[in-house]
Amino acid sequence: MKFIVLGKYTKQGTDGWLDNPDEDRHAMLSGLSKKIGGNLLDLSYTRGEYDVVATVEAPSLDTMTALKLSMMKTGAIAELTILEDINLNAIAKQGAEMIGLYKAPGK
Repeated sequence: MKFIVLGKYTKQGTDGWLDNPDEDRHAMLSGLSKKIGGNLLDLSYTRGEYDVVATVEAPSLDTMTALKLSMMKTGAIAELTILEDINLNAIAKQGAEMIGLYKAPGK
């Protein structure tokens, strides 16, 4: 499964960058992805609302949620939003087949 991850660092996290600006975070996150049975597809650091955007393949949403909890425990991450990549055409097709199944109250 493919996931898009949006992250914000805490002051502790940005302090870590300043203390060691040459640290290869891409290599660390790539290795981490492999350890959970996945693969880091893309990693970008951004200006704006989020500090980091990553695209990751992982076995399941449960795996990604467990990883989120373990990362947030370090204190370096303020927020980590996990978005699941979906096939909207397949979902829309299934939804189209369900039209008319639900009846509003009083109808």
